[in-house]
Amino acid sequence: MKKWVLSGAAVLNPDETSENINIAVENGRISEISRKNIDNPVTIKVDGIISTGLINAHDHLLGTYFPKVGNGPYENWLPWDNDLKSSPVYQERQQIENRDLYLLGGYRNLVSGVTTVSDHIPHFVAEPYYDILPTKAIRDYALAHSITSFALAWGEGIEAEYKKAAEKDIPFITHIAEGFDSETVQDITTLDRQGGLGEHSVLIHGIAFSEKDMDLIKKKKGSVVWCGDSNMFMFNKTTNIKMLLDKGINVCIGTDSPMSGGANILSEIKFDRKLYKKMYGLDLSDETIYRMVTVNCAKAFRLDDHGSIKTGNIADFVVVKDRGGSFVNSVISSDLKDIMLVVINGMPAYGDIEYAHLFDSLKIQYQEIVLDGREKVIIGDLLGLLRRISRAVGFRKTYPFLPVDF
Repeated sequence: MKKWVLSGAAVLNPDETSENINIAVENGRISEISRKNIDNPVTIKVDGIISTGLINAHDHLLGTYFPKVGNGPYENWLPWDNDLKSSPVYQERQQIENRDLYLLGGYRNLVSGVTTVSDHIPHFVAEPYYDILPTKAIRDYALAHSITSFALAWGEGIEAEYKKAAEKDIPFITHIAEGFDSETVQDITTLDRQGGLGEHSVLIHGIAFSEKDMDLIKKKKGSVVWCGDSNMFMFNKTTNIKMLLDKGINVCIGTDSPMSGGANILSEIKFDRKLYKKMYGLDLSDETIYRMVTVNCAKAFRLDDHGSIKTGNIADFVVVKDRGGSFVNSVISSDLKDIMLVVINGMPAYGDIEYAHLFDSLKIQYQEIVLDGREKVIIGDLLGLLRRISRAVGFRKTYPFLPVDF
């Protein structure tokens, strides 16, 4: 793979910021970081802030569609799922090939600066599509759907799946405490009894967590994923996020499916910050929320070479417009139009049209689009995808998370 250089950058890492930095990319990784010039024929001057790529800690790519469906609040996930499956929007979605739904979910994440997404679903469903995605999905994971007796039959059982996670050093991912019925509120106790709670556990939602549950999660070194938008839409309640953070539990942010949750990771960040302020009368700091979409996720999903910009790490970047003020605020306050460039595994995947010459230099095919009024370049055939979906459903289908002219 050809070596290339990002030059003169302002760089944001979870624990520090730097200016006038040059970053060399080679074979998909960061090969050099220096304040001195790095001589290379493919050198791109960056007029923005470089962040490590954002990580969406919970999504269901096959469930990508719009609008939201539901008439909550619900007691648990099952009646929402029943409402979803009986809705006209679901029947409309069923007209679309799974391949195209996966592509739609991939593009939804890519244009919001997400370079890695956790797609919570059995492997046999997802694996045919991961190679075609414009962004990366985590491939190595163990899972359960959830903990209750009415959980979907994902995986080989909690004990076997967690054992697999521990042996392979991969995450064990499950929905948990997603509701208020007598069984769901006991989820953490049940999970621990069945051998599924430990440092490899990635626990999604946790709406019904008690303080005792949180203390046990902390003791066992588990991680929690907060999906505030989805929680409020389905249940009009979310987890006690302040208590989780105050206890030092590793917390990440996920969007969930757009049929219940955030339109994209950027809107999810904004929603969650407002929700935190409403719940506690306090501001959730920029630095805390930035860690919840970068380094915390890398820790939870055992991605040791992700989550920060350092030599040897995977070259996943998002370049955002400098909005003034702090670098971290510019990143977490970004809108879709502020995403200037996305680099995945060392190769550009999306960006402003001004970066087309980088794609050309690296011989990467791309398509020109207009997104949210801005001229962009993007890998793959997004316009063809949107047209195929519109033909499948019989009308021009548009999405707030992909405001593209087609």
